[in-house]
Amino acid sequence: MHASAKKALLAAACSLMFGTVIAADLDPAGDIKAQAEKFVKVDNPEYLAGIKRVVITSYAVDFVSELKYSKSLSGLEAMIGADSDVTIKLVGSNNEQYQAITDKFYQQTVEQLKAQGIEVVSNEELKALPEFAELAASGVTPVPSEQDATAGKGLFFTTQGLPLQLSDETQFIPTFRAPFTKPKKDDFLTFGTRFSGGFSAGQAQMIEEKIAKKLGASALKVRLTVLGGQLTPDTSFWSGGKVSTRAAASFVDFVTRYAFITPDGNKTRVALKEIAETGDIGELVNTTSDGSKATDTAKNVAIVALNVLSIGARLAGAGGAGGIGGFSSTSEYECRVQPEPFEKALLTHQRTVAQMFGEKMQAPGQ
Repeated sequence: MHASAKKALLAAACSLMFGTVIAADLDPAGDIKAQAEKFVKVDNPEYLAGIKRVVITSYAVDFVSELKYSKSLSGLEAMIGADSDVTIKLVGSNNEQYQAITDKFYQQTVEQLKAQGIEVVSNEELKALPEFAELAASGVTPVPSEQDATAGKGLFFTTQGLPLQLSDETQFIPTFRAPFTKPKKDDFLTFGTRFSGGFSAGQAQMIEEKIAKKLGASALKVRLTVLGGQLTPDTSFWSGGKVSTRAAASFVDFVTRYAFITPDGNKTRVALKEIAETGDIGELVNTTSDGSKATDTAKNVAIVALNVLSIGARLAGAGGAGGIGGFSSTSEYECRVQPEPFEKALLTHQRTVAQMFGEKMQAPGQ
């Protein structure tokens, strides 16, 4: 290859490195209806509009305290790139605060449901039922439950004495998948939990249907998945595994949802279809020990682009992934937060998520 062509390709590869991935930020002061159209998806909307009374039988909040992304290359990609691993650890909060936030999330959920005209059965009325004892027996213990899953390490909390239920989200409502598209995955539960949880989740849902019939209220199962930090991979081929990192919390698509079981046994679900970010919640600090900190482009945004640089290095004849700037295939970050603003950001944006879900409950087909 001519020297000028090599330089041009190297420049193109490096320009990819510094490209940014635009994230979808929530706007608590913005138009809720417009945001609901963008962020929220409804499964089986025909069963949603008639819901006027609910009983909350499950409330699970997953705080993902160590987010990870791995890419292993093969074939042609392996000739021009290298494997890479990126992690972000949430630092500055603790289990006591996670539990307090979970309790406040629950209160905000109830308040929002009531504000949209939905009657919410009290916990006392739920717990007075003999079926509740059966439901409680199906819960996961101990709480919080740690899940070291594909997407990272997370802690699941519950509240109000409700049993913690961990079930693969893909199993609640079977969905049609278009040909040649990847199936949905619940990457925030371990394989063992997904495998063993199928039977217990099925048992719990049968009990919840009984409760729904007895109370004349749809069983509402809430799940919120919160990321402390953001990793956004660029999946295009020539990116070679580029990942954008950011000190933003997020409510995750698909595994942030309201799932309903009606008194007639029908199932419907309102879920995020895009990751909903809170904006910056702290400081992003590169803690990688091998000198790859040079990839940082700003205080709270970094582009991990080992594989892009690897492409350029090989085109330029530098030889291998370490040919430019001493880049490593492993990058480690900490998202360092202060407890008070961290909690405020999560509560503000969870209320917005609840409002968007409420908008879709009232107008599921729009």
